[in-house]
Amino acid sequence: MEVTVTRVKKYNAAWNNVVSVDGVPVAIAKSAHRAGQIAAYIQGLPAEVNDLWLKRELNKIQK
Repeated sequence: MEVTVTRVKKYNAAWNNVVSVDGVPVAIAKSAHRAGQIAAYIQGLPAEVNDLWLKRELNKIQK
């Protein structure tokens, strides 16, 4: 499972970080720190993700 974080520019707005698993985007984060936390959680590393809905969706991806 390959997890990547890509920084993308929204049209006429700020930058966002897109977390992708095997080339499929799974989450968007405004800060690089949060994107790193999400990527670490997907890989099974200790990470602080407090959003329960996001955790539930990421757990589906891990399986």
